[in-house]
Amino acid sequence: MTKQYILIFTLLCFSNGFSQEIQKILIKAFQSQDSSDYYFKVAKKSIKTTADEAQYYFCKNARCCDYNKLDSSVVYGEKAIKLLQNGGDFNSLMTVYNNIAKVYNKQGQYDKAISYSFNGLKIAEKENKEKWVGYWYTNLSLNYHDFESYKKGIYYGKKSLNYWLSKKKSSKESIWHALNAIAINYDDWEKPDSALYYHKKVFKYFKGKDTLEIPDTYNNIGNTLIKQKKYKEAKRWIESSRVINEINFKKSGQKKDALYYYDLATCYTNLARIAYETDDFTKAEKMFEIAHDAAKKSMSAEKLRDFYMSRSLFNKKRNNLQKTVEDQENYIKIRDSVFEKDRAKIFSELEAKYQNEKKEKLLQKSKAEIATRELEIKKKNMQFLILGMISLALLIIIYLVYRQQKLKNKQQEQEFELKSAIVKIENQSKLQEQRLQISRDLHDNIGSQLTFIISSVDNIKYAFELKNSKLDNKLSSISNFAKSTIVELRDTIWAMNNSEISLEDLQTRIHNFIEKAKEAKAEISFNFTIEKSLKNVIFTSIEGMNIYRTIQEAINNSIKYAAAKSIAIDAKRENEAVKITVKDDGKGFDEKAVESGYGLMNMQKRIAEIGGKFELQSNSNGTKINLFFNK
Repeated sequence: MTKQYILIFTLLCFSNGFSQEIQKILIKAFQSQDSSDYYFKVAKKSIKTTADEAQYYFCKNARCCDYNKLDSSVVYGEKAIKLLQNGGDFNSLMTVYNNIAKVYNKQGQYDKAISYSFNGLKIAEKENKEKWVGYWYTNLSLNYHDFESYKKGIYYGKKSLNYWLSKKKSSKESIWHALNAIAINYDDWEKPDSALYYHKKVFKYFKGKDTLEIPDTYNNIGNTLIKQKKYKEAKRWIESSRVINEINFKKSGQKKDALYYYDLATCYTNLARIAYETDDFTKAEKMFEIAHDAAKKSMSAEKLRDFYMSRSLFNKKRNNLQKTVEDQENYIKIRDSVFEKDRAKIFSELEAKYQNEKKEKLLQKSKAEIATRELEIKKKNMQFLILGMISLALLIIIYLVYRQQKLKNKQQEQEFELKSAIVKIENQSKLQEQRLQISRDLHDNIGSQLTFIISSVDNIKYAFELKNSKLDNKLSSISNFAKSTIVELRDTIWAMNNSEISLEDLQTRIHNFIEKAKEAKAEISFNFTIEKSLKNVIFTSIEGMNIYRTIQEAINNSIKYAAAKSIAIDAKRENEAVKITVKDDGKGFDEKAVESGYGLMNMQKRIAEIGGKFELQSNSNGTKINLFFNK
């Protein structure tokens, strides 16, 4: 399918809202080269919508690109992009990006060609258009090749190939373009084996008559074989490429265009090189004449660059130093500097055309249109002003409602906190009443019963003369047990009557216990100190009772087993924790025997139950118990 028919097909299949009238005119503009400008003028007058205008500039861009009006192609392409980006036909937008990239490639401005290719790729990926994504990968590979950045060219070529191979319905043409892009990058990177590998993979997809569709592959294989100095084999491949191009050109019925001369320049440059490498200088000169003419008519910087490089090598081999230098200068000029001048010229032409079109547009406006536009602007400004005032009023109302709701929420939170506090106080009051009731019951019932037991036992001992010592000891044991039970009952009642217990309360209670202990062991000195900052540290009744019982148990152990002369209780703050230490100077014991007695397991359990930490240290110098609480 020729480029002309491809564009017509695009107009017919991918129209997106533009009128049939302008569609017919634009098709005529493509079908008739001689009358093309006339039909484009008619089409411009028929523009009614933004979609019409977008397709008009799209077609102008494509037409100028095909006929090498490169400066105009860029101007119309940029206009088309602005219109198509706002919801226009996607395929037309991609085609315009491609056309502009082709223009910059022809001019040797490969950096700009690559930039437009990337822009096209980003849009295609965002819209998830698979065919265009794969196309742009191949396009980038080719542009990087022409830019002589072969590593990147191979990267994008392989990315394109993998992309197409991963799709179930990929066309063989898409795969061929990817393989070709990879191969030519390898070829000019001087890796001929890799280049031939990818070139020849093409014949897996194109066989028989289908090979008439891939003349470039024949030429590229020949080009690689030249670098391997296989001139005879290379000539067969390049001649096949030339013949296939001629057959395809005659079938198309087209006039000779830039693409025709591009292919012609490629083939004859390679044939000229084969001729001079095989010392047929006369034939080489004829081939170079044809290649030079074709390269100029192709308007491709790449083909002219390749031509001058090849001919400089030819003249060097003939020892024609003057022409060698001329060709090398032309090669360097094209590669490094000429396009800077061309760019300046192109941009000045673009600016001039843009300004002229802008002036022409302004002159065509009537006074009535200007007045209408000004009126519309005033209306829009008034609408924006009213809308702004309404928006401001709404914002104020929203703020006031928000502020009122915030105050209401805060008030509700305070009410809830107050109710919660009242309920808590009531619950605590009820709990305290229950504690007092239970403590009274314990004191009045169990306490009186224990007192009765003690009194009864004592009466039995004094009423009867007991000659049985075992019975006398047993009765004394019962009396003493009942008395110790009453003491523990009083301790329990003390803890129950207090919802909170301070360290100072504990100190007072333990002092009472120590005073009684002194009666049994007057030779032991006791000392209880509390750091001033800890006197107001509060424990719950359960915590306080467990701490009291643990200290009590520790003192009892020291009295009974340690043969201690002094026992010290010390409370202080250490690393943000309350530390209570019970220490004696007794004989100590083996810590490994901790499970066998001394009530140590009970002490550990009591402290663990209230979230504390229990530590034991014992040796021949005495025993120390440390209790830690996060308070």
